[in-house]
Amino acid sequence: MSFTLTVWAQPEDLPLPTDVMQAQAQLDAAQDTPGTQPEPRFLALARALDARFPNTEDGDGDMYDHGLEILEKRPDNDRYYNIGLWARDDSFEVGFNHLVVQANDLGLHVMDGQNGAVYLANGEVLAFGAHSRTARLDDALSRKDWPAAWAECRRLAPRKEAEAWVVWGLMVTQGRMAPAHPALGAALAQFSGVDATKDRRVEWCLKKVSPALAAEQSRLLAGLRAAADVLAYVDTELQRAPAPAAVGGGAAPATPPDAATAAAATAMGIDPALVARAEAGSAQAQCKLAIDFLHATEAAVPGSGKLALLWLERSAAQGQSLAQALLGEGLLRGWRGFPIDMERGIGLLEAAAAADDVDGLNYLAQFLYEKSVRRPPGADRIEKRSDPTSLRYQARVPELLMRAAALGSPRALFWLAVRLYDEIGTPRDDIAAKAVMQLARTRAAKVCAEHPGVFPVLTPTPDESAEVLALARELDADIKRLPVLLKARLAARTPAPAPVVTSRATSRPMPASAAQSESDLEDEPDDAPRRALHGGHVALVIGALSLAVLLTLAPSVGRGGLKVLMLLVSLVGAWGVWRSTADLEWDEAKRAFLAVLALIPGIGFIVCIAVLLRVVRGE
Repeated sequence: MSFTLTVWAQPEDLPLPTDVMQAQAQLDAAQDTPGTQPEPRFLALARALDARFPNTEDGDGDMYDHGLEILEKRPDNDRYYNIGLWARDDSFEVGFNHLVVQANDLGLHVMDGQNGAVYLANGEVLAFGAHSRTARLDDALSRKDWPAAWAECRRLAPRKEAEAWVVWGLMVTQGRMAPAHPALGAALAQFSGVDATKDRRVEWCLKKVSPALAAEQSRLLAGLRAAADVLAYVDTELQRAPAPAAVGGGAAPATPPDAATAAAATAMGIDPALVARAEAGSAQAQCKLAIDFLHATEAAVPGSGKLALLWLERSAAQGQSLAQALLGEGLLRGWRGFPIDMERGIGLLEAAAAADDVDGLNYLAQFLYEKSVRRPPGADRIEKRSDPTSLRYQARVPELLMRAAALGSPRALFWLAVRLYDEIGTPRDDIAAKAVMQLARTRAAKVCAEHPGVFPVLTPTPDESAEVLALARELDADIKRLPVLLKARLAARTPAPAPVVTSRATSRPMPASAAQSESDLEDEPDDAPRRALHGGHVALVIGALSLAVLLTLAPSVGRGGLKVLMLLVSLVGAWGVWRSTADLEWDEAKRAFLAVLALIPGIGFIVCIAVLLRVVRGE
């Protein structure tokens, strides 16, 4: 049984609802009056849900019942969208929060009728009585999206949301998004009013305050309680705080002079002032110095690889996003003798990407691409992996590249065109791919020159030329809007009937006839007419009730009659299993095995019940 949430868009001619009853009235009106065309945001939402939590093959591990196939193939004009969330899943809360955030980000409201709560698109929550308002914050924390979590804490804190104050205190104590400030972090956690004996996070923050800082903590707590504008007060105290290492801890900002660094810098002709600034604690100078060492060779400057690692570590420890990107990529690839550390490398790339560092976005996109596709030995094409993890990776690739392209990265623009053409994480849209490549032709000419074989493949045909150039001009007019424009376009498109497994930049795509043959083998969409009832269904019900039947009739038929009755019921149940599973399109070996199991007394009725449930669910 699923937990149902209903999504709808705010009517343009009505104000935002101010309570649950007004929201329910708006939803009732939306349900009573169909629209004139399908709502593309419903499809975009279904794809966002499936991208993070793809449906499993047998359905047992599904997070959502979102009907993505129906929305892609036969959408209706309804102005509302029901989504089932399987309450049995261990990650129910994570899935719930993800759905709310994705819907709100698309400008859609979410009705939780079971709990009498409405999550408005603007982030407000309407509810009867006390109700959690931290779905967006919880979602950011589950994804370790620290910028989003910080912003949500600031939004909720003035509304006296205790969870926001606790999380904010934890982040300030840890040094996430700001220099670590244990005294202020403990004061923020205390200001929440949450008892430290009942919340380990508050207890942890308090333990991080040394005796020397106890008086400072008390002063800050008193200041929070007296402040007319708590956000301004916190901002002022953060600016006044000392600047220890932020984001995960690390080397202190100021370090003593290093003889190896001085010798290598002198050999390379590096400005001594840059070295001095790096040793004084400047994260930017430390990163620049590390890059200089990366460009050297071991033959020319022995030990330059170790020095690059040393200064990247120090800069990244202070939250310098470029250093995080370079260090993360170095740990993944083993640059210049860097130790391979996949988990930490990915974490650093995620942090850099969250800070909108273009290198972090590009590196992470390339890593996720490489982990979700493969190129068979000797083949000139790629194969997209179809496991849930790979599908999630593929869905993130274009999103990361769009963000980097909007920030002005030529390399991201070029590879975005290629990934769009290869349908990595997106439906097929040759117009969008070729329009982006038209931008890359001027904005990323150097990258295009590095891959001369790609541009001819992505040159528009005469029939496509007008549409490609129109879209290219629209994207070029404001490159910062590229993600919004492309996401809206891709969300409204129907994907190709079958996945294309070749990299069309290097080889020809699958012929249309082959694609059609695969499409013909797809399962029926969920909204197809249900199959008619037949004798197999009746036999299946009898098999499922066999134990009850036998217990009821046993006293009246005697021992011999009971054996005959058990045999008859088993045969009926086995035939029901065999006949009904044919509708589920299972292979004959699996059907035969289940039918044999159904013949075994005591086990047969369990098999019949299991198959009956699958038939009822239409699986």
